[in-house]
Amino acid sequence: MIHDEGTNNKLLILFILDKLEMPINEELLLQICSIDNVWIPYFYCAQAIEELVSGGLLSKSTGPNRNLISLTTDGRTCLSHFYNDIAASLREQITEFVKAHRINYRKKQEFVADYFRNPDGSFTVTLKILEVTKPLFELKFNVATRSLATSIYNSWNEKAPDVYCAIYETLIEN
Repeated sequence: MIHDEGTNNKLLILFILDKLEMPINEELLLQICSIDNVWIPYFYCAQAIEELVSGGLLSKSTGPNRNLISLTTDGRTCLSHFYNDIAASLREQITEFVKAHRINYRKKQEFVADYFRNPDGSFTVTLKILEVTKPLFELKFNVATRSLATSIYNSWNEKAPDVYCAIYETLIEN
């Protein structure tokens, strides 16, 4: 069955979320669909997400510092009815992409870093580990230079689990 472009875009979004098997923030969903891949043009993707949310096929829940998009039961049912209308080659491409990148997207959502310049010229770095509904861990401190702040910011995704574990273990020691 041939659908219009808007319907095809919505089916792709439903399929991508089904393959991700986790809620994802809207920014990352747009990145996956429109920037990392050229499956759906950016503005059409944003419009399709809003229409899927308003139609009850996706839900948008507020978490710490982000809005998470997830597939609803109705969204899964809809996808199951129209699954074969997505080209097999595109389904395979999406499946392979998600398998290769799921962990990185999870880290981008769970391990959040930011920094800003203070009036005295130093920098404040904020590092967080987020769960779906609440922050698990937050660390905020000052550093002297932008290069140090940038270095910490850039290494957070890889080092977050080790930092959390080290601090946790240190604090619970008797």
